[in-house]
Amino acid sequence: MKSIGFNFTTNDFRYCVLEKKGNSVTFVEKEKITYPKALDVASTAGWLETQICLLLDKYAPNAVGYKLPLTLKSTKLIQNSIFPLGILNLCCNKKNIKIDHYTSQGINGTKFGLKAKDDVYAYLDTHIGQHPPYWDKQTKDAALVAWFLL
Repeated sequence: MKSIGFNFTTNDFRYCVLEKKGNSVTFVEKEKITYPKALDVASTAGWLETQICLLLDKYAPNAVGYKLPLTLKSTKLIQNSIFPLGILNLCCNKKNIKIDHYTSQGINGTKFGLKAKDDVYAYLDTHIGQHPPYWDKQTKDAALVAWFLL
């Protein structure tokens, strides 16, 4: 089974692809993709649809997940976080791929049998490894969302 986790931020989006074979979860790929600066909102939406569909076609996941932003204080945050989530859901719907979301509070170690306060990012590094560059909290959230789906 293969899954992709997404995390959309103000200036870019991160994705991470994981695969489960038997009891083993392996890292496949991750990337940070920066939004184009010269496009208007409608053109950015078209660009996002193309990028997301290309990723779904390339990796053919069984499931897709994303981190749901809870606090948005500016139009740019809404434009670069909420709009892409709608496009991601649309692309998954068109390709009949299961999709789910997780909040910041839901990204914790309880899904791995840890306590909620345990460092889930250290657990991720131990089991999946470290994959620089951009192996930061935003990318790790995308990786964890992908892992939750496996």
